[in-house]
Order: sequence, then structure tokens, then C-alpha cells
Amino acid sequence: MSYNRRTLSPDSPFAIAAALLFFAAAAVRTVGFVLSYSGEFLLFDLFIELLVPALCCVVFGAMLITRKKSLIPTVFPIVGGSLYIIFRAVGLELWQAVTVTILYAIFAIVYILTVTGILNTRRVLMFFCIGVALLCLIANRVGESGSLTGVLSVVFVLVAVFFEAIGMRRGRLY
Repeated sequence: MSYNRRTLSPDSPFAIAAALLFFAAAAVRTVGFVLSYSGEFLLFDLFIELLVPALCCVVFGAMLITRKKSLIPTVFPIVGGSLYIIFRAVGLELWQAVTVTILYAIFAIVYILTVTGILNTRRVLMFFCIGVALLCLIANRVGESGSLTGVLSVVFVLVAVFFEAIGMRRGRLY
């Protein structure tokens, strides 16, 4: 068994703080969806705008506090959340869509490499979390309806992954 894989104890204060931030991100996403309701109900909007990102956040938070020490299963909600953000970038200007796609693709890859132990340091993941969170806050355009709650949700997720990275330790895959 490899000792390079990252683990995080479910009773760690970092795991609990990260889980709470993931739950807060899901709640903010839900509030943003309700506030942006325009009177027209489309199942596609409900699925894409609410269920996918909120479900990824809730599943990730639950995984952090209910699983054994392994962080390998947490790759799936991170990839799902990154694909959601990349999908949402399609409607932006070309340079914005390319930037968002590159940032979140690299973020997902760095997360996978860190959790599996291929990347020997957690610092790269921590840097990406803080850097992308600051970029989201700086680039926010408050004039769009619901954009503030969307940005807050993304920032909560990034800060949660940052806390998770702080608490990660090397260990066996259980």
C-alpha cells in the first residue's frame, strides 16, 4: 500500500470546517436559485443550476465527515463541480470561457494529483484554492442577477478545499 496517498480523519477540525463550508455553499446556491426564479420553471434549469452544484457540495461535505480516512472518493464531486463551472463558462466571452476552463481543469487535476499522492505537496492545491477564490471575488460582476450568491458558493467551496488541504496527511489507503 502506498503511503503517499492523502488522508483526512473525519473528526479532524479541518474536515468538520470544510464540511460545514460545503453545506453553506449548497445553501447559498439554493438561496441564489430561489432568488433568481423568474416565474418560469424549467426542469433543465432546476437540474443544471441547482441540483448538480448543490448535490456535489452536499455529497462532498457528507463524505468528509462520514467516510473512513481515504480522500480518493472525494475526487468525484470535485470533478463534477469543475465540469459544472466549465459548462457554465460556455456563455461567457471567449477569453473568459477559455480562462475559466483552464483554471478549473487545472484545479481538478491538481486536486486529483494531490489526493492520490502523485503530487508530493499540498501547497500547490492550497495556492490554487486561494488564487482562484480571490480571482472569483475580484472578477465578480454584481449587476447580474444571482451572481453574488453564485460567486459566494464557489468561494465557499474553494475555502473548504483549502481547509481540507490543510488537514490532509500522508497515509495508507484504507
